[in-house]
Amino acid sequence: MKNALLYGAVALATFASAGAARAATIIHNNGAPYTYKVHANSAGSGNSLVLHTKQIQSFVTVSSTDMIDVGNGDGEAQVNGVGRFDFADVTINPDLNFSIMQFKVDGPNGNTPGHDFDILVTFVGGATQTFSNVLLPANDKLDIVAGLGEVMDKITFSDMRSAAGASQDFRALKQISFEAAPAVPEPATWAMMLGGFGVLGAAARRRRMVRTLA
Repeated sequence: MKNALLYGAVALATFASAGAARAATIIHNNGAPYTYKVHANSAGSGNSLVLHTKQIQSFVTVSSTDMIDVGNGDGEAQVNGVGRFDFADVTINPDLNFSIMQFKVDGPNGNTPGHDFDILVTFVGGATQTFSNVLLPANDKLDIVAGLGEVMDKITFSDMRSAAGASQDFRALKQISFEAAPAVPEPATWAMMLGGFGVLGAAARRRRMVRTLA
């Protein structure tokens, strides 16, 4: 029984640690995309668009306070403003929780090294982390990587600025891909697991008592 309770305590500690995740890292990356590549899903234009990944089917919601557009085809998604307009912010929210995401960001004139912007990472459980004044690299491509055992829920890009500090908008967000994080059991699932551990522990104890009496 004590062993069963110990296993349950370890499980609960692991769950609490995952829920409290709040650390990620930004890296510059010229490498290949990740497993889940985001496609346009013929989503057209609007403030909230449902895209998808084709290789392994899942859905990805992309939203903005401005109108955005991904066209009516189903190639790899490129998020643009509508008409002649760019967009001030955009949030990528996959249905699947993820451990790493890669993307390419274009400033107001396409490839614009020297510009910077802010990134808000929201983790599973609601904790957040803000990266301020993230500089666009020469190839505009960045990865956001969660810490060991941590899981991300969504990412928001905002507040593009020129090298001189003037407020700017985003021209495009493209080449989005990510890796899904291992599933974390829900609290109710943990409760069922702990109940099962307790039953198994009690049964083992009864068997030991029977053998002792015999």
